Amino acid sequence: MDERKPRKRIPISKPALPALVDPLQFTKNKASNHARIETTINEKISIDLWFDKHYVDRHQHGDDNGKRDGIDKENVKKLALESLKHLLFYSAYIKNFTFLNHNYSGNNSGNSLRIVCQKEIDGELLNAVIEVHFKLLNEFEITVKTAMRNNDFKLSEGQYAIEIFEEDSSVLKQMVKGKIQEIFSV
Repeated sequence: MDERKPRKRIPISKPALPALVDPLQFTKNKASNHARIETTINEKISIDLWFDKHYVDRHQHGDDNGKRDGIDKENVKKLALESLKHLLFYSAYIKNFTFLNHNYSGNNSGNSLRIVCQKEIDGELLNAVIEVHFKLLNEFEITVKTAMRNNDFKLSEGQYAIEIFEEDSSVLKQMVKGKIQEIFSV
């Protein structure tokens, strides 16, 4: 008699089938426990990015303290455009926070809201001061007023700053009574 051990069988696992999604199913959303999605719309917005002469002069020629290093157009442009997405979120989420100027007349009154956009680059904060104007329903105009790389950038009383950490992470700050206070973060 042959006394061999029975051969171990390799279990055959069947791949799991993907779950079927019932388009008529009622599920939970932000407003209801029983809702059904009807459609998804991806709206496009148009952003005109401008550089103020003050920024261009500082970038190209420097100022009384010399040339301003680290404020190249690509980094400043990227920071301004990244910041807009976060600013739109904060303005929708935080009551009474606004960053948009509604100057329909076209004349610069000098009382415009300016936001300081910040991001650490090579251990130093890049600070870009921007004005964002609402043009039409889905059109915005961003003007970079000035920029500098400095960890001790001074905010004006009541002024907001947004510091971008990663693409989807930021903190909104405000100068209140001489101290910077964190308002909200994502």
